[in-house]
Amino acid sequence: MTFPCLKIFLIYWKRCMIKKKKLEMGENIVKSRLFRLMAVAAAIVLLLGACSNNDDEEAQKPMPEPDEQKEEIPELEAEEAEEVLQTYNEAFQNVIENAAEDGEVTDFDSPEELQEEFSTIMSEDLAAKMADAYFEENEEGSIYIVASEEPVWFDEEETYELEKAEDNLYEVEQEQTDNMLSVTYSIFWNEEKWIVSDVETEDIPVEENDGDTSNSEAEADSNQTEQENNTDNDTADQDTDGAAAEETNESTDEDTANNEANATEEENDQVSPDSEENNSGQGGTDTSDSDTSDDTDMDNSESNQNPESEENEEENTDENASSIDAAAAEKLVKEHLNMVDDSLEVVTSHQDEEGNYVVQVYELVDQDDGLAHTATYGWYTVDQTTGEVKETEF
Repeated sequence: MTFPCLKIFLIYWKRCMIKKKKLEMGENIVKSRLFRLMAVAAAIVLLLGACSNNDDEEAQKPMPEPDEQKEEIPELEAEEAEEVLQTYNEAFQNVIENAAEDGEVTDFDSPEELQEEFSTIMSEDLAAKMADAYFEENEEGSIYIVASEEPVWFDEEETYELEKAEDNLYEVEQEQTDNMLSVTYSIFWNEEKWIVSDVETEDIPVEENDGDTSNSEAEADSNQTEQENNTDNDTADQDTDGAAAEETNESTDEDTANNEANATEEENDQVSPDSEENNSGQGGTDTSDSDTSDDTDMDNSESNQNPESEENEEENTDENASSIDAAAAEKLVKEHLNMVDDSLEVVTSHQDEEGNYVVQVYELVDQDDGLAHTATYGWYTVDQTTGEVKETEF
């Protein structure tokens, strides 16, 4: 009886334990599901909060003003490029012209101030090169011009090419035949205006055709001179022929008069000796009169010719005086120096206050700093009216 009861009790106890485990497992499942739901809900809440914060930040972020937007770089036209290069020249020339007679630059107290002045139209690097190359500071702190050197300027009379290298960089290429140089000016946009950032030079190679061209030009000039001389000789021959014809006519008239006088004398000889004396006296008078008339005619012809020659000389003098320009001034300086050295260059720098031409004679010097330098041989002033050449010191 004991064993069956115990067996029943054990079976019942096992069933109870099984139910208990099932209940515990069900509770765990419910708890895990609830935990998962809570985690998902929390994640959703966090995401919604982050999105709302981003929206608030974007709403609060101010819109960029027009000035803060990227500025568009204007296109550089040829006319504006010429103005920039002209201003670049004037910035240097103003410093030179305002200097004292001994070359001292009194408008600036230090090279830094001079460099700052150049920076208004040049880049900082180019302004520093210009200040170092063409000016020097002595022990007392004064600034002086280095008169033996001169920059290579843009020539408005020569052709050039304007090319766009980048959006903010243009290059002006020009061949200057007078200086035998090829010059490249770099113009840069510094966020405010166009400035000159660099200048590069290169020698133009001399070709044999240049010699042939110069020879042909010399032959053409000599032929023209010969033609002018021949024209002058023809004119002189015509004048001589005219004068000879007049003399021949006069001599013919004299012979006719003498023959008539001789015939009259023969008739008078037959009449009386007194009439012979009278006739001979009259004949002498006629001869002297004819000689006097010939001399008078010659004097008149000479007097008629002299005023014309004097007027021509005055006109030529006036033409020479009025035709003195920059090219003529350079030619006068070459004649004054009797130049035979092709390495020397003669260039008109400017006109002084009286309008006279200031001409520089210099020699090109090779440098490695990217700038063209010149060694000055001398400065000369050419009077615009008389053409007189005088040596000038700066």
